[in-house]
Amino acid sequence: MEGEARFVMDRPNDLEEQLAPGYQKAFTFNLPTVTRPMLWDYMLRLMKAVSGNDSLLKALQSCAENNPEFGDDSVGCVQLRREDTYCTVKGQIHTIGPCDDGENMEIKIYQLTVTIDEENHKVESVACSDCAELGFCQHTVSLLLWLHTQDQPGTHQDVECFFRTPLATELEQIPAKPPVNKTKTKNFIREIVHGLQTEDIDCPLRWNFSSANKKFSNLSIHELIICAVKNRYSVAQFFEHAQAVVASASGVLADKIKFQPRSNPWFQELRYGRITGAKVFECTQPNASPTLLHEKILGCNKEIDTQLQRKKLAIRQRLEKYTKRTYESPRITMNASFPIIFNVPDGICPQHVVEIKCPRSHETMKKYVTADGSLQEKYYLEMQVHMLMYGATSGVVCVADPNFETNNELFMHSFNLNKPFVMKKLQKALEYWENNVYPELMANWSE
Repeated sequence: MEGEARFVMDRPNDLEEQLAPGYQKAFTFNLPTVTRPMLWDYMLRLMKAVSGNDSLLKALQSCAENNPEFGDDSVGCVQLRREDTYCTVKGQIHTIGPCDDGENMEIKIYQLTVTIDEENHKVESVACSDCAELGFCQHTVSLLLWLHTQDQPGTHQDVECFFRTPLATELEQIPAKPPVNKTKTKNFIREIVHGLQTEDIDCPLRWNFSSANKKFSNLSIHELIICAVKNRYSVAQFFEHAQAVVASASGVLADKIKFQPRSNPWFQELRYGRITGAKVFECTQPNASPTLLHEKILGCNKEIDTQLQRKKLAIRQRLEKYTKRTYESPRITMNASFPIIFNVPDGICPQHVVEIKCPRSHETMKKYVTADGSLQEKYYLEMQVHMLMYGATSGVVCVADPNFETNNELFMHSFNLNKPFVMKKLQKALEYWENNVYPELMANWSE
């Protein structure tokens, strides 16, 4: 049975009646500036104020844990007044919730006031008429964050007036969506993903629609690009956001147990769209081929050769006997300074990291080792990336003889971390990603 939800609220018919005496309408050009240090200063003062009161401290923790996302569509009727060095901003946040009858929807209006000392760059006070007894609430923090956002570069292209009715209050009626359409869409995606799984087709679509594999979804390039499109980020803003996301998740990734790529689909999602350690060298070349972009960074992943994996394991076990150390399969580690680099070596121990190469013939061995027996620059750089990303100061590259199964011969190359060299190369790889991968992804998702 189809129903309808109506919004019920009491408000003046004329918005102008809500403009307080002595106040003026808020525009993009006259809002006070709320910087990030001002936000931190206010939050620190707030935490100090409640530190001795358990009930207020619990309320503040609850506010931080359960703070809903009040977007621009929820903020309205913003007006301001300046006196001496102070700017007082009044505004409203509108939230939608069920009425007491459980059938209709009701818009709740929260009246908010923020006082800014513009000379000393300080948030003096923030108040909410409905939560006055606490001295803080979700709504006051949300309005402060909204003021901070309005001053960010690229937020507004034109002059905009904020003394307006929020979009939520303009909704008179929301018709219920036909359930059959939603079900068809859901089944369509489900059938596609099921087909990919049945045929064992490995591509990002297979993993992006499985809720069980979404533990690290906010770290995926897929999700980061959607956020960038939604907020119209420049490439610099994208990297700032990506660095913050990776930094906040570093502890979760560090605690992750050892993995095998095929048994953990989220591994493929994190890898998609990122430059792996083996591809850093190609990205630093002056004329990188389009194949690098479309097939190796944005394309499907190569199939895992089980015979090759068994061979690598045997080589690692032989190396353990030689070095008298135990190597583990490394956990995923991401560096917040390089959020688009994804790198996993073949083994790790407290002293160094290990990379194993298995050429199939003596001819292909030239790909890894030069005529004088030294390691090719591409794989030297790959090992340097391994060491930097995993915080190691030394590394070992093992190139197995094509007939390793019969002669057990290994060519081992050990290196120390050359931080200036690898940092310079990674910076070039970042520039390649900025100039080639980012525009490609943004263009595809903006259409």
